[in-house]
Amino acid sequence: MVLTHIIRVNDMEITVSTGDIKENSTVVGLVNRGPQTNKLSVMKNGLVIGLLLISTTLTAQVERPLWEVGGGVRMNYMGLGGGLSGTRNSDGYSFDINYKDIGMDNYATSFSIALGGRYKKFLLEFAASRGSYTGGFTLTTDIVRNDQQLDSGAVVSGTLDLTLYALSTTFALIQKKHDLYLGVGVILLNMNSNYATRDVNGAEVKLGGNVWFPMPFLAIAGRWNFSDKFRIVGSVGGAIFKGEQDGIDYDVLYYTYDITAAYEILQAGRMTYTVDVGYRNLFMDMDATNDKGLYHEKDIYSGPYATVRVLFSSEELWNPD
Repeated sequence: MVLTHIIRVNDMEITVSTGDIKENSTVVGLVNRGPQTNKLSVMKNGLVIGLLLISTTLTAQVERPLWEVGGGVRMNYMGLGGGLSGTRNSDGYSFDINYKDIGMDNYATSFSIALGGRYKKFLLEFAASRGSYTGGFTLTTDIVRNDQQLDSGAVVSGTLDLTLYALSTTFALIQKKHDLYLGVGVILLNMNSNYATRDVNGAEVKLGGNVWFPMPFLAIAGRWNFSDKFRIVGSVGGAIFKGEQDGIDYDVLYYTYDITAAYEILQAGRMTYTVDVGYRNLFMDMDATNDKGLYHEKDIYSGPYATVRVLFSSEELWNPD
């Protein structure tokens, strides 16, 4: 008896025929017709099984739910690096302070959320995060901002807050076994520094400010799917702001890069639960200029994070090709 197997892999058909198998035999229970015949039959049927597995694997790699919606909560544990510097126009006086030198390079916990969805190759996401650093320090040098000057030895205390809202849309340039995405969007970045000290007369002197920066955002991300449950995701993105607010000209550069290892811990029907851990570096460089001088602030937030995500998927599958 001759058995013919037709296997379709994408748009290609593979036809495999096997013979010398009795009607009452099976692939795993072949009739012993001698060592050579038995070995040949095993090889032929092994090829059939192998091609079937390849076909199934290829299909699993390219077919995905037509759409997905969901969200996640992330806990960040990031340290603050960078520093402050400035120059006064009237006399050319300048200062340069490193956060580490004044004891502000500490780690703090912050949280962020993300909500979004995907339809075929298009993704839309909204994200928000906030981090706050509180502490006090003693100035190791004289500093000046606008027309305010503080002498070395002054005790300063307060908070530095970073709040971020982002709305982005992403397009899948490549969406097969491994993925490549390009994203564009808008970021609303809030820098809020609220510090205070006292002058020689004991009067409180407040430093800092509260400024919002709307910025266009561009990002690229790659995802390496090592299995149905485990993947590595890397992303890098940046934004800029140039403009005037409250009589001050601002020049702001913002960028971030992440690397994440994600694992699918549970799939229940159309619900998928994923946990990932990663490392983030967020860089903000700001120049504030007016007729009194230049103030420069460089903030570097970096550290590990952990995220829990939940996705609800469509029953209908589709092939990106």
